[in-house]
Amino acid sequence: MTEFPDSPAWLEDANGNRTPIRGSCSLGRAESNQIMLQDDTVSRRHAVIQAQGDQEFWLVDFGSRNGSYVNGQRIAQPTRLRDGATLAIGGFQYVFRQPRFTATVQFVAPASDETIIDVRWAKCWLLVADIIDSTKLIAELPADTLPLVTGQWLAQCKEAIEKYGGRINQFLGDGFFAFWHDHERMESDIDKAHQALRRLQAEGRPPFRFVTHLGSVMLGGVSVGEEQRISGPEVHFVFRMEKLAGSLGEARLLSEVAGRRLATLADVRDAGCHSLHGFEGQFRFYAF
Repeated sequence: MTEFPDSPAWLEDANGNRTPIRGSCSLGRAESNQIMLQDDTVSRRHAVIQAQGDQEFWLVDFGSRNGSYVNGQRIAQPTRLRDGATLAIGGFQYVFRQPRFTATVQFVAPASDETIIDVRWAKCWLLVADIIDSTKLIAELPADTLPLVTGQWLAQCKEAIEKYGGRINQFLGDGFFAFWHDHERMESDIDKAHQALRRLQAEGRPPFRFVTHLGSVMLGGVSVGEEQRISGPEVHFVFRMEKLAGSLGEARLLSEVAGRRLATLADVRDAGCHSLHGFEGQFRFYAF
């Protein structure tokens, strides 16, 4: 079987035609998609396959009316794809292929045809958003409504973040992780993105919280298409912040350094000092 030397994964249709997946691969009826599906049952911006993490690929449906299916099941949240999974969108069917990767391998030496990119440290704004009580949401919404609600929410959040210069780096089961490179006067863009997310929060469909931190992260490693690999203690910090926001009952939370940078733009209030699992000491946080 022929593999693509510059892509670790591809989609294969019933006729054996293969489409390599590099970074994010959008699917839909519009011509702007990497894979254009000309069928009235397919939405213009139907779904995306996004490379993230350690050679992981996730399928995200953007609230399409007719849905996206993995192994015969309609997905209601971002779903990890594994080698051999079947995908169905409208009248189109594919098999996802990633033959050189297995979930049991945690750390592998890069193959000769993978590109090693420079590792560097950079200051970034980090944002984690998560649906509140997703288990309750699943129980309350009809099965055919849940994918529409969660998918449209992800699409709206993605649009809001990208409009102000950010990028979603990882889709999670019930949310996402986004980032912005920091630069002078960056506070205005972050504040505008926050305002857009707050408007979505006000709609309450679905209810969600988000937290924002500013810190130095490590960019680089083995390149997965166009997606940057982001790692380091500050990434773990912002994910712990999201758990803290849930325990405090806060819909929005800022770390101390982020709160100081945004204090002149946002109406922030002291949320107290708290410890985070895996980090020593107490840290001050702000709600807004």
